[in-house]
Amino acid sequence: MSEAAPTLGEIQKRSEEFLARKGVENPRGNARRLLAKGLGLTPMQVVLQFDRPLLEPEIAALRALVVRRSQGEPLQHIEGSVAFRHLEIFSDARALVPRPETEILVDLALERLAGVPKARVHEVGVGTGCVALSLRHERADLVVTGSDISPSALELAAENAKRLGIWLPLTQTDLLEGIAPSSLDAVVSNPPYIAHADLAGLSVEVKADPVLALDGGPDGLDLIRRLVEQAHAVLVADGWLLVEHGFDQGERTRALCGEGFKEVRTVQDLSGTDRFLVARKA
Repeated sequence: MSEAAPTLGEIQKRSEEFLARKGVENPRGNARRLLAKGLGLTPMQVVLQFDRPLLEPEIAALRALVVRRSQGEPLQHIEGSVAFRHLEIFSDARALVPRPETEILVDLALERLAGVPKARVHEVGVGTGCVALSLRHERADLVVTGSDISPSALELAAENAKRLGIWLPLTQTDLLEGIAPSSLDAVVSNPPYIAHADLAGLSVEVKADPVLALDGGPDGLDLIRRLVEQAHAVLVADGWLLVEHGFDQGERTRALCGEGFKEVRTVQDLSGTDRFLVARKA
């Protein structure tokens, strides 16, 4: 008598236990999303189909996804996309995985540009394009551009822009080099800000991001230091600089602004952690 095929609910339980043993955070949620990805379902459909028997090829495909996650591959890379504000953004090893806290960077820009029609905004280190594309999506009158030093990241951002049908001119350059003086109303960026010595201690998932998107030099501020200086040159009077930074870099990033900026402050993320430099050109 042949053994009954395992059900989706049983495979969910086994996957959850395996991920827990491997130290994956939220093993239940991860398992459910991996099963949804492998079967072409939504996570809720997985729950509703717990009694569904699975075929051996289905089980093998699901097992492969779970193993990839257990080895530290980010869930967003396995799923191939991540929700960011109102958009679904392609995400893979070519660029930093969009994080929920970075959504606040879009809010900060929209708030400060509320009274500026057709404001000119440039994102430095565009990565997946999530910030720049969200700005254009939520305020179609904005003139948004993006740049990155990584050709791979620019390729990914261009794919996202094309799939979403959002116009986003992109250039390969180092920070703000090549941008005309006094030509922008806002500069936004989530640059590399992790101190070089701290890279080795990052989680396996974070290490899956490109080192180029993480390494901020000896003190983590190499790029932010240059960005503040360059932004002062390309911003119009009263233009805004909005930069994401590390949890312990608020005071130091404010100090970088000197007398060239006013209304300099640090904004916290949803957990109350210092996360964003906000400054206005004097």
